[in-house]
Amino acid sequence: MGRVIATRPASSLYTPDRLRELLKDAENNASSDWDRDFIDTMQARLQQYGMGMHISTLQRHHLERIASNF
Repeated sequence: MGRVIATRPASSLYTPDRLRELLKDAENNASSDWDRDFIDTMQARLQQYGMGMHISTLQRHHLERIASNF
């Protein structure tokens, strides 16, 4: 059987301002091609789906890690 990945709408995790701030910080801190591709994808999904886009626990971890520059 396939693994179920738990996701939540962005609106249940962040305010719109906070999510935009995290994405901006992450864009500024991205230090690898993988980081940049990940942030580009997240930004495109936000533009397409707005705060209704779903974010997995792992995506949230990566976004916050890159944004905080750890």
